[in-house]
Amino acid sequence: MKTRDVTFYSEGSLMKGTIYLPEDYKEGEKRRCIVANSGWTGLNKVYPALFARAMTAHGFVCMGFDYRGFKPSGGTPKYTTLEMEVDDICNAVTFVKTQSEVDAERVGLIGWGTGGAVCVAVAARDETVKAVAMLNSFVNGTRWMHMGMGNDKYYKILRMLEEDKKTRVTTGDPVLRHPYVCYPNIEESGGFYVDQTLKKLNGGVDASIAKDNDGEEFPTPMSTVIGESFLRFNIEELLPKLAPRALFIGHGRYNELHDKVEAEEAYRLAKEPKLLYWVEGKHNEWMFDNDPKLNGLTAAMAEFFKKHL
Repeated sequence: MKTRDVTFYSEGSLMKGTIYLPEDYKEGEKRRCIVANSGWTGLNKVYPALFARAMTAHGFVCMGFDYRGFKPSGGTPKYTTLEMEVDDICNAVTFVKTQSEVDAERVGLIGWGTGGAVCVAVAARDETVKAVAMLNSFVNGTRWMHMGMGNDKYYKILRMLEEDKKTRVTTGDPVLRHPYVCYPNIEESGGFYVDQTLKKLNGGVDASIAKDNDGEEFPTPMSTVIGESFLRFNIEELLPKLAPRALFIGHGRYNELHDKVEAEEAYRLAKEPKLLYWVEGKHNEWMFDNDPKLNGLTAAMAEFFKKHL
């Protein structure tokens, strides 16, 4: 895979990203392109790069980037919402269509975790997006959070978010907390992401510590404004409107972070063309190069995107 760093702008903020090219790419070609997007707290160097390695092997040009609030991209540090991420991905789509390697008529999206729902919202806004893959994601944010947290934690989080909102609007304090405090069932998957993925990327003497793009120990505190956007983010009305653009739904059959009901609901609400693909695993314990489960998923996505882009 060949790479080159790129910059673009999203709502006035400088964004940093990467164009990923297949090894057999020849200058002057215009190929199908996939913009690969992280979930909450995701970094371009992790899952977008992972998907890019897999999809460039199938001949696609790919792009990944870091959302606003996550360095090296700009914006208010440690502050983002899912709505802001919709803007960021929309702007990334506009940018990638200007690149010489890309066929602007054949652009699709991959969205991981919360990024899957965000990518559906992007496609609903931008009809030039021809196909979307939402992976281990959700449809209704309130249902997802309530189901995952249970009554006690859910209502405690609602009270906390209300108090944090009052603090933000009266003092200007963004209210930084551990980024997983607003996330249901994060213990297993969040720890796995940090321990097995980010630490391996660090290498060397720092391999025992997961670090973000700024060299801070990961996960760093983020504004709880993201929790409010989880609750209000709902793509139920958007899913039926995507057609005739295509929707691929990939989901861990035993996912405890995003219950499989979210994938089933996405498939029920979407119109053809659509495909529901079950991974025989949980959320991210199989998200490594050459894992058979990941290989099966990316092969299915490649076939789907080649058909619909």
